[in-house]
Parts: sequence; C-alpha cells; structure tokens
Amino acid sequence: MNLLATVGSASVLTALACSAFALVGGVAAGPLRRPDLVDAARRALVVAAGLVTIAVGALLAALLRDDFSIDYVTRVSSRDLETPLKVAAFYSSQAGSLLFWAWITALLFAVFALHTVPRIPWGAAAAIAASGAVLGSLLVPLAFMASPFRLSPFLTPDGLGLNPLLVDRGMLVHPPMLLGGLASTAVPFVLGVAALAAGRLDGTWLRVVRPWALGSWLVLSVGNVLGGWWAYTVLGWGGYWGWDPVENSAILPLLPLTAFLHSVMIQERRGMLKLWNLGLAFSAFALAVFGTFNVRSGLVNSVHSFAQSSVGPYFLVMLGVAVTVSVVLLFWRAPSLKADSDFVSLASRESVLVVNNYLLIAMSLVVLGGTLFPVFSELYDGSRITVGPAFFNEVMGPLLLAMLVLVVVGTVLPWRQATRATLGARFRWPVLASVIVALLLVALGVRDASSLMGVVAAFAIAHVTAREFVVGARAARRAAAAHGESRAWPSALLGLLDRDPRRYGGYLVHVSLAVMAIAVVGSSAYQQQGRLSLSPGESVDFAGYTFRFEGLRERGGGTNGIDAEVVAPLLVTRDGNPVARLEPGRRIFRNFPEQPAAVVGLHSTLLRDLYTFVEGWDEDERVHVQVFVNPLVAWLWIGAGMYAAGGLIAFAPLRAPSVARREVAAPAPSGATGV
Repeated sequence: MNLLATVGSASVLTALACSAFALVGGVAAGPLRRPDLVDAARRALVVAAGLVTIAVGALLAALLRDDFSIDYVTRVSSRDLETPLKVAAFYSSQAGSLLFWAWITALLFAVFALHTVPRIPWGAAAAIAASGAVLGSLLVPLAFMASPFRLSPFLTPDGLGLNPLLVDRGMLVHPPMLLGGLASTAVPFVLGVAALAAGRLDGTWLRVVRPWALGSWLVLSVGNVLGGWWAYTVLGWGGYWGWDPVENSAILPLLPLTAFLHSVMIQERRGMLKLWNLGLAFSAFALAVFGTFNVRSGLVNSVHSFAQSSVGPYFLVMLGVAVTVSVVLLFWRAPSLKADSDFVSLASRESVLVVNNYLLIAMSLVVLGGTLFPVFSELYDGSRITVGPAFFNEVMGPLLLAMLVLVVVGTVLPWRQATRATLGARFRWPVLASVIVALLLVALGVRDASSLMGVVAAFAIAHVTAREFVVGARAARRAAAAHGESRAWPSALLGLLDRDPRRYGGYLVHVSLAVMAIAVVGSSAYQQQGRLSLSPGESVDFAGYTFRFEGLRERGGGTNGIDAEVVAPLLVTRDGNPVARLEPGRRIFRNFPEQPAAVVGLHSTLLRDLYTFVEGWDEDERVHVQVFVNPLVAWLWIGAGMYAAGGLIAFAPLRAPSVARREVAAPAPSGATGV
C-alpha cells in the first residue's frame, strides 16, 4: 500500500462526495426554503477545494520524492529531472492535467462561494448547485477513469522521464496559465445558470459576472500568448502560431469571452442583448469543455494532444449536457430577455460593438469548422482532409483586419447616435493620419495590400487612442486648475487609470492590439527563410548576413534525461562586423532516442530576429540549418505585455481616493469601448 496514493485517491473521492452534496443541497434548498442548506452546500464546496488541494499535494510529494511505485510518476518523471521540472511534470500528461484543471476549478469555486455567493442571495442555491455539478463532473474521471494515483504494475528504478518537447522552463508558466484560463470559464457559466434559474435578468448579474469574466479573459489571453512564445523559442519551427488543432482549441473560448466583455456594455447602458450575452457566457464554457474533449479524444492529430482514452468520450457527454442545460434555460427565459430599448442609429457605438461581436463569433466558427473539417470529411467520404494554416490565414486575415477597423470606429463614435457634424469632427484627423501613413508606407516600398491596410489600421488605433488619453488628461488638468491646483501632464495621464480604469485599461488593450498587429504583419509578410548546408569552417551569405559554421560540438547531458546535446555554432557577421554567435542544435534523450528536441539559436533585436535550428547533419559533419529572419517579432511580446497590463488595470484598478474624488467633476472625454 502506498500512503501518498491512498491519500490522493481518498481525497478525490471525498471531494466528489462534497461536490455531490453541494449539487443536491443547492437543488433542494429552493423548494424546501432552507437557507441553512444553502450555507451547508456552500461550505461543502470550500471543503471540496481543500480536499482537491490535498490530492495535489500528494501527487507533488510523490513526484518530488521519486515515488515510482505510482504509475503516473514513472511515466512523466525521472530521478535526474530538476526540481522545477518535476513540479511541471505534475500537469504534463493526461491524468495530472485533469487534476490540475479540477484543482483550479475547485479553488475558484471556493472563492466564488465565500466572496460572491453571499452577494447574490437571489441565486445562491442555483449557483452552488451548478458549481457542484461542474466540479463533480471534473472529479468523476479522476476517480474512475484516469486517476494519477494508480500504482505501477512494474517498478522502475529511475522513471521514464518527461516528454522531450516539455523539457523547458516554459512549462512552469504556459500550461498553468492556459489551463487556469480554461477552468475559469466555469464561473461565468455558473452565474449565467443562476441568473436564468432565479429570473434575475437585469443588470444585477452583470455587475457580479463582469470581474469573473474579465479575469478569465485575461488569464486565458496570457496563456495563449505564452503558448506562442513557447512555440517560437522552444519547438524550433520558426513561427509562433501554426493553427494547430490544439492551439485552436485553446483560443476558441477566448473569442466569445472577448465578445461578451464588449457586449455587456450595451446591456449596461441600453438594456439590450440580454439573451446574446448569456449565450456568449455559456459558449465560452462549452468551448473550453470542447477543447478538453478535443485534446483527449484522438479526434484530431496534434503534437499537443494527449493519448486517446475513455476520458475523451466522457467529456463529449459533459459537453452535450452543458449545451443542453444552456439551451433549455435560454428557451425557458427567452420571453423575459427582451431588450429594454432598440438601436437608434447605425452610426453609434452600440452598432459597432454588435458588428464586432458578429466578427468574433464568425472567427470562432471559422476556427471550429477548420479544426473539425478533417472529421467531417472522413465521415462524408472516408478520406481525412486536413485544413492547413493557409486556409486559416486567408480567411481569418480579413476578419482580423475588419476588427481592427472597428476598434478605430468604435473608439470615435458616441453612444446612441452621431450627428453629421460629430462624424466630421471625430473622423477628420484619424482619416487624415491614416492617409499620411499609407502614403509613407507606399513610398517606403510596401506594396502588399493586406499588409498596408493592417499597418494603417494599427496606426489609426494608436492615433484615436492617444487622442482619448490627451482629451482625458486635458480635462483632468482643467479640473485641477479650477481648484487652484497645477497638474503636470504625466500625472494627469496616470490619473486617468485611477479615475476610470475600465475605460483606459481597455484603451491600453486596444493599443497593444495595434502593436501586435504590426508585429504579425512584419513577421509574416516580410519573413525571409533559407536552408543552409555548411561544412566546418565554411561560410554562406543569406539575407545580408554571413553565417560561418565552426563545427559540431557535443555537450554532455546528465540531467533532465538528456543523454547529449549536439550544437552547431554559427558566427554571424554583417559587412564584416560581428552580429551574434548562435548555437542551434539538438538534444538526445536517454529514454527517447528517436525523439530529439530542437535547440533554437536565437538573436533578437527590436527590429528583427535571427532564428536558426538544425535539421540534421551528415557523416562528414556537414550540417543543414534552417535560417529565418523574422522582422518585428520582439514587438509581439512587447504588445503582449501591454495587453496584460491593460487587462490588469481594468480588472484590479488602483485607487487613490483623494485624487479620484477630485477628478469626479472632470468632464469625461468622448469615450471608447473598455474591456
């Protein structure tokens, strides 16, 4: 008997029982009119979170102690694995990732039960019942189908080790953020169920759900960006997004979440889109469950997928139940979800936000359809036709460009209706700036129409957003002057983030989208790629650089299952001046000799990246290297940092009460969509 395995398994089973109690207690509390039963069910969720935490601790202890009597530890870890990677091995495979998902969900539900449920007495019972159902659904496969605490049928002295593709410190950030973001979509789903069950369909539930939806959106966004960074710096193929089926599954819930955060503003201001907003919250959770099913079912082929197992069909059933419950509740309450008002004019911010929502849903359908197309084609005529990146780029490119244009238009237009004079005044300078930028780009040699429009739209976003900051700061300075005070421009600009963090955090996110759009255009449209074959001491010119191969070198392994690391040092010069010394290569793993992992040679500046990886070498040490010159990639990561900062400002606003009170009297600028 293994104590850690026993404790872990017992904790999961007991947590499942607590979740079932929360479900039953929440369902029964309403008809029985028993608030004490609601409170008991609420505490059961907190206890369940503690029990799942104990199970997590047991598995981590087994990994850190090299307890290879547990099958999961044997398969994902080894004695020579470094401690941080042993921690990362916890969620590196199917059973562990499910436990991590259930753990994050349990913790979120515990916070939800302690902090949010007391604020919604009208929907407390339904919210607790739905939380118990969701958490219990995640614990069932851990208890009966894919337990990480099963004992190993054979004892290995050292363990098999971590998958070679996962031997990287990026494992400590990307999977936890992505899994956490996917798990967090459950709370808006639960709040939507509670609102429909209780019939509280006014703005009350929106005020409660918004911080949860915004937090989910932020964590999921960062998780996707970290996935792109990991693909770029670790996997060794020269890009950061390849429209892989599992990448698609990760980004799918983010699209309706983004739409939701924009469309709730229309409901808050105009009492419109009530049914639509609930549908978006439900869609985000359903797509998160779909991603879990997609990764674990073997439905599509991907380097990110887990092994096919009975867990896949289980999550298909879970997805069906979630969709059915959502649709039934929406149909039931549809008569109560009529809009309080109607659109006044197409030239209004709410109209633009609706079109923005349609675009985001269209993107979701394109990504979902393209991901599942191989399955549909196989069902139709028996042949499995895979949809590649070219399809996604061709279809999604215009949609993304249209979304950038809508960000500009939505920032400029007022609510309700814009007069002709307002349209002329607000669009004059953005249009003029866009024309000037377009002419400059053409003069600099930019001829590709899509690239030209993308960069112009990005500059237009920066222009209109900068204008909103300037107008807001000017108003703050005037308000300070009215009180006999003098306020510097930097202080006034920073004060905007305190006075209206939701609006100005949203502005910063919009600017970050412009920065990332320029980076994507530069790195995709103007990438240079070549294959160099060099013997030791030989030099080759490519893209204005000279690459000199110094000869293969072998480094010893010894840790993390690495048997050896072979690198091909390249001295890079330009016009005789040294630029960088790159060391691309390959890692050979003891237990995975047929799965060598790439070692990327990367030199990054603000203007371009030199990116190299080794394809292989001949017996005479002639090496074959793929070389990429990727413009502006650094700005993708800079933009991502701005994106996260804007989301954090909108989610957790800093408060300086004295400043905030003083600026209340300052007139608001023309305003924009905030997240």
